[in-house]
Amino acid sequence: MSDGPAASVIVPTHQRREALRRALSALADQTAPAKSYEVIVAVDGSTDGSEEMLASFNAPYVLRVSAGPQRGRAAACNSAIELARGEVLIVLDDDMQPARAFIERHLANHPPGSRLCVMGAVPIELDGSSPHAARHVREKFNAHLAELAKPGHEFVPRDFYSGNASLRAETMQSVGGFDESFTLYGNEDIDLSLRLQREGVELRYDPQALARQEYDKGLAALARDTTEKGRTAVLLARTHPEVFPMLRLAAPWDGSRPWLAARSALLWATRHAAAVRRLALGKSVLLERLGLWRQPLFYRAVLDYAFWAGVDAELRESNPEGELQRLAIDLRRGPIDLLLHR
Repeated sequence: MSDGPAASVIVPTHQRREALRRALSALADQTAPAKSYEVIVAVDGSTDGSEEMLASFNAPYVLRVSAGPQRGRAAACNSAIELARGEVLIVLDDDMQPARAFIERHLANHPPGSRLCVMGAVPIELDGSSPHAARHVREKFNAHLAELAKPGHEFVPRDFYSGNASLRAETMQSVGGFDESFTLYGNEDIDLSLRLQREGVELRYDPQALARQEYDKGLAALARDTTEKGRTAVLLARTHPEVFPMLRLAAPWDGSRPWLAARSALLWATRHAAAVRRLALGKSVLLERLGLWRQPLFYRAVLDYAFWAGVDAELRESNPEGELQRLAIDLRRGPIDLLLHR
């Protein structure tokens, strides 16, 4: 029998000292005995006093810290995993507050010898001061959770997230942890899920392994994340070309002809002047303040442009092959062509 704790909770963090403090406090109020788990926080280049807060935090559990320069979430997770002594690893994002039975529920899913990766529920909860964009994200993501909870749901790559996910330590070791080439926002978790499934690991969703998610990003930050997610989507497709048909990259013309023509013009302008993206998204923030957030398609249009601007930039800066090369050519279709021939 292992001398270590039953669980290691891995918390990557960047510039979220107070959210991190709330997560650590929630982890101090668990139904699982404090001696049965440890918490390892990976500070990814934070300059907001997170390390000082951690040094003074009075935790009833073993609290350890890994700190270094900013290298991205994947590398931060790996640095904490290297220190972990638990039989089960639970990855928890720093903006989440786990329910009291959080650790107990995750542990119940992983008896010795199990080959599972379990996602817990992460409903977004907001208050009256939350940005309008955060409300859009809540509506979309909570609908996604409802789909995952349906009996018989069959997982596809885009379903997975690792902000509240658990698996046995030996299972994580067998796939080599997170891929540290994912340094920008997004898709490091989908890459992990694909490698887990390739090794015969089953994905499951447990709504009772609950951690409530804070979300305070406005439109500018959301658009920035979405652009980076476009870039990392290309990296994902390059790493796993067999799943290209299942990715958003396979459907660049999902939209009305007028919008696709407008987006084509915006992408053309963005290729010729990088400032166009900043100006376009800055104008979107202004339009949001003027009330356009009430229009059903407003966020879809803004974030669609942000995503494909990231995709287009990454394709131009790399040497795409196969489906990615065809996508690069396809994205250069002009607005008149799209109006006449979708």
